[in-house]
Amino acid sequence: MGNETSLPMEMCSNFDADEIKRLGKRFRKLDLDNSGSLSVDEFMSLPELQQNPLVQRVIDIFDTDRNGEVDFKEFIQGVSQFSVKGDKESKLKYMGKVHAMELVVW
Repeated sequence: MGNETSLPMEMCSNFDADEIKRLGKRFRKLDLDNSGSLSVDEFMSLPELQQNPLVQRVIDIFDTDRNGEVDFKEFIQGVSQFSVKGDKESKLKYMGKVHAMELVVW
């Protein structure tokens, strides 16, 4: 995963260095096999996500390289869409991706 504070700020523009560091700690806790990426099972280790029917869809959207897992860069980019600091346009683009995924699923 490398040093998460060395990530380019434009990649995660909604977070400052301290927030990225905290997210890095959270990411490493979730990364149960220390692979540097999160599987669906690792996401589902969070009790608050276990009953959420949208978890797989959100993971699919976070997983921009479509390898079935979410690496730290994808994690930061995905989580930043939920940040209160995010701009409206980015959030609308994200919701468009969610909607497009719904169309593919249904």
